[in-house]
Amino acid sequence: MISVVIPAHNEAGEIYKLLQEFSSFEGLQLVVAEDASTDGTPEIVQEFAARNRNVILTRSTTLTGKGGAIKRGLAAATGDVLGFIDADRSIHPDDFMRVVDAINCGADLAIGSRKLPASVILQPQPLLRRILGSAYAILVRALLQTTERDLQCGCKAFRRSLWDALNINCDGFAFDTELVAKAHKKGFAIAEVPITWRNMDDSKVKVRREVLQMFRCLLSVRAEIRR
Repeated sequence: MISVVIPAHNEAGEIYKLLQEFSSFEGLQLVVAEDASTDGTPEIVQEFAARNRNVILTRSTTLTGKGGAIKRGLAAATGDVLGFIDADRSIHPDDFMRVVDAINCGADLAIGSRKLPASVILQPQPLLRRILGSAYAILVRALLQTTERDLQCGCKAFRRSLWDALNINCDGFAFDTELVAKAHKKGFAIAEVPITWRNMDDSKVKVRREVLQMFRCLLSVRAEIRR
């Protein structure tokens, strides 16, 4: 079985549509990791879960961050293949399933990538976000010696054995980077898969608030993998 964790903070406008889109696939467990929402997100998921036994809701009354929510969702997941996808529908479930196909073809970790020649960007990020993203990627390569092109895209799948072998500490948006960097360091097979992606205007990422936390996490991960 494949378990899909969906971290969700104030996603009332999109979460129902995303769950509906996933319902066309069989053999999935959907774990919505709700994170201190104030817009009715958990009630929407509860109503959907009442009619769909493969949907699980985990809740937090305090904001734990993307990584914290994903870790809580993974703790409730029971699949042999695990993964997560952003709740804002910037990525379609079809693309998530293509990422999972890379696991079935032998990868231990598969990354949805916006930076491959076959990737399709329907609506790009604002210029400032693109500049910051490029700067972050350069910093990550310098600090962590990773070779993957798109560490931060919110669409990844991996074997349970990989997750059990890693100790991931970051609770914020650097969660993705830590996951990939530590998998890379341990020699797991990593595949990048081109996806179709659309920037959502109401993104929940608060750049100024997250930058310092992400930098601290990068330094912590660097120290750990160098040991």
